[in-house]
Amino acid sequence: MDRGKNAKVRRKTVTSAHFPATSFPRLPRKGPAALLPCPLFALSTSHRILTMSTPAPPYVHAPPTAAPPSLTALPVHLIHRILQLTLDQQATPSRFWSDPEEERVRRRWALFRGPRGVSRVFWLVATSILRTHYLPPFLDLIKPGYSSDPFPFESSHLSDPSLSFDSSAGGSVYAETGRETAVFDMFIAVRVGEELRRVESELSEGSGAEWEIFHMLQPAARIEDLLSTLPPHLITPISILPSPPSPKRTLPLPQALVNISLSPNWASVWINAQVVEGLKRKGGGKEMVLEVDVRRVGTLEGVVARVGEALDDLRLGL
Repeated sequence: MDRGKNAKVRRKTVTSAHFPATSFPRLPRKGPAALLPCPLFALSTSHRILTMSTPAPPYVHAPPTAAPPSLTALPVHLIHRILQLTLDQQATPSRFWSDPEEERVRRRWALFRGPRGVSRVFWLVATSILRTHYLPPFLDLIKPGYSSDPFPFESSHLSDPSLSFDSSAGGSVYAETGRETAVFDMFIAVRVGEELRRVESELSEGSGAEWEIFHMLQPAARIEDLLSTLPPHLITPISILPSPPSPKRTLPLPQALVNISLSPNWASVWINAQVVEGLKRKGGGKEMVLEVDVRRVGTLEGVVARVGEALDDLRLGL
């Protein structure tokens, strides 16, 4: 009898120790409270209803906090300073050179061939530095009696390194530059290449391209730029592009479509079907408008005056 009581007490003690009364809710067995739902059942049911009726919102990528770093995002004056330092042997010394003159030539060649292909901004800044360096020798080689202005428009060069411009603009970099600016850039390309070949080998000979530049291309390009000085009833300035292209041989001639070809005795005025950018004549054909005798004319301004007189005669039907 005593053993049974002790055993029953032990069983109750074990049960209360391993399964406390607060672990499970006590369910009513009878009475009105028996009709109430179980709290655990109500919680699980409401969770299922909430999950089925309101799905999770779609995943949205977080917007980037800032634009990715890029060299082209730097201000123009910083890019200008960085590229200038690449030509300074003291600021950026090299361990692989012995001749200072050869090192200067190679650095200018690297500036011409390397950074200019990175982006439009790098092209403009590097070209501006090269133009500043090669402008004196270009002007020294102009034929006696001829004039020169490689930068007839503000857009032809970066006179101020801090100049702000739209770097994302498309189109050709020669779209709004003078014709002589393109000739000057061709001279830079020729001179950089010949200087490099000269320091690499004493047997290197000149290509003769500079003679062609200063006897044919530069005079013709200078005349084309000077056409803007003629009256507006003869020539439409290059800043006003024809849209649509005007009929051929109809005055005023759009300067953007006109180009000049020179020979020892004659200057021919041609009108192209498409806009002339730099030295590039696009397809579509061209037609000669007139020729003038330049045998007794010693200046390019005199040739332009002759062209103006011939265009005025053409306007009057003479």
